[in-house]
Amino acid sequence: MTKSSRLVASLKFLICLMCLAGSMLVASQPAYGQGGPPLITDDPATPGDGNWEINLAFTAEKRRTGREYESPLLDINYGLGEHIQLKYEVPWLVLDERGQRTKTGLGNSTFGVKWRFFDEDRHGIDMSVYPQFEFNNSDSATDRGLVDRGVEFVLPFQIEKSFGPISLNPEFGYVFKEYNNNEWIYGLAIGYEASSNLELLAEISGTTDQDFEDDELLFNLGARCELSETHTLLLSAGRSFRSAASGEPEFLLYVGIQFNF
Repeated sequence: MTKSSRLVASLKFLICLMCLAGSMLVASQPAYGQGGPPLITDDPATPGDGNWEINLAFTAEKRRTGREYESPLLDINYGLGEHIQLKYEVPWLVLDERGQRTKTGLGNSTFGVKWRFFDEDRHGIDMSVYPQFEFNNSDSATDRGLVDRGVEFVLPFQIEKSFGPISLNPEFGYVFKEYNNNEWIYGLAIGYEASSNLELLAEISGTTDQDFEDDELLFNLGARCELSETHTLLLSAGRSFRSAASGEPEFLLYVGIQFNF
């Protein structure tokens, strides 16, 4: 099977999942927003007017060529009104490549603004757009191969629909890269409200280049556990659908705490 045909198959699988969930005859009611940390796929939810949402996390990604850690990853979000979210994110990177010395340093910064322009209670569905700029903090990090050189502009759209305790959240978008090939991104997250303080999560997330010739497809399983009104435990783990020989991630991990105030 060619890479293009694998991508088509994965997209068909996503569509089947969406249709299956959409056919559930469950009364619609509010549920947790399931995208966003600890998942790769984002959702249309915003923190609310004047509210802060800060995620402090440890992440790990293992590939055949080595391991990369964000230790820590700082993700700061602020609600500007009920429909707008401001975001700043920056990691401290640890790169352990096979046959090379371990490298550490500040990763790229990301600024973003999310705008939710449809609300489920008024329009039957939540929808948002979430433009983000990612840029280098220093020449040292690029010179040592910690990060790719140049600016990236990400333009993704998020959709969310609730079916009782279950929420569906597809995301799709495009990444414009200054020096490397542009990419398409896509994902589908599913959340299940198991109890008043526990949400179970699953997602399929992928990227492919602008010509649909080189793609990567991942899955994640995770949970959000509310420890108090202001603290939530975030957990997820996953990997590529393909073997380690493909060079895609053999293991993904996200462990973090979310602060809300």
